[in-house]
Amino acid sequence: MPRKRFMLIFLALVFSLLFLSVLYLMLGNKNVPLTELSANEMVLQLRVPRLLSLYLTGFLLAISGFLVQIMTRNPIAEMATLGISGGSSLALSVLLTFGLSTNDSVSTLVSALGAFLALCIVMLLTARTHFQPLKVVLVGTSVGLFATSLASSLTFATHHTQSYFLWIVGSFSGVTQMKVELMAVVSVIFLLLLFLFSNQIKLLTFGDEMATSLGVSVNRVRLIIMLLVALASGVTVAAVGVISFVGLIAPHIAKRFVRNNFWQTIVLSVLAGCLLLVMADLAARNLFKPYEFPAGSLTMLLGAPFFLWIITKEAK
Repeated sequence: MPRKRFMLIFLALVFSLLFLSVLYLMLGNKNVPLTELSANEMVLQLRVPRLLSLYLTGFLLAISGFLVQIMTRNPIAEMATLGISGGSSLALSVLLTFGLSTNDSVSTLVSALGAFLALCIVMLLTARTHFQPLKVVLVGTSVGLFATSLASSLTFATHHTQSYFLWIVGSFSGVTQMKVELMAVVSVIFLLLLFLFSNQIKLLTFGDEMATSLGVSVNRVRLIIMLLVALASGVTVAAVGVISFVGLIAPHIAKRFVRNNFWQTIVLSVLAGCLLLVMADLAARNLFKPYEFPAGSLTMLLGAPFFLWIITKEAK
């Protein structure tokens, strides 16, 4: 994409995000005038951390979705369709079932381990098909459904259904300062590792044979991507629950404008992911006042028809 066109799209998304962010801080159970935003305690202590968590979640989910689509060469791959989120939620349900610590750092680590194991299972089961897109999605969905069903059974049997429900629906209502700080640290680590291995990941877009001929260890790059995605899934599921389809929608929005430019696609994907989440949570907080609708449910409502549209497009 020409640099000038990219900058125009970039600035349009940035200004849209800033506008929605200001609205997000102003609107809620109690509306706050624009002139009082910088001095209002409720805004500073509750809404600003929650807005930051939306940015960090959008960042991690959008890039993770883009990376798994590169890794599997599958345009409909995403954390939910690959069973990654299901693996994270199962790992967290084990903590609840056995009465183990569920503090932020422990739950993030355990959630990341569950995500990594789920992704390993999907990759192993689909390696012989050379990660054929339909097979990857079918296996990933099956693994995710199995993990979610098992997690639901465990928490129901041990009377922890309500605590588990907060993880599975995906809501930003329980975000704390500690969770925001933890997500920020993980995001920095995630970005540093992405910069470090970006050249190898970019070569993977040309196919396994081409990447291998250029001296890239394909299996090692896939392992790196799996670790990055597991890390992102672990911290997001532990902090805000399962937020589906953002990792699918955001990269596709970016690809509508950018072709074959790794970093431009990532930048636009992140902005699109943040926009989607800010809009979803803004609606979740204000549509049914004084009650709050889970933002994850709204992303699922938006993502399900988008998913079907992508499948139809690929079939054609």
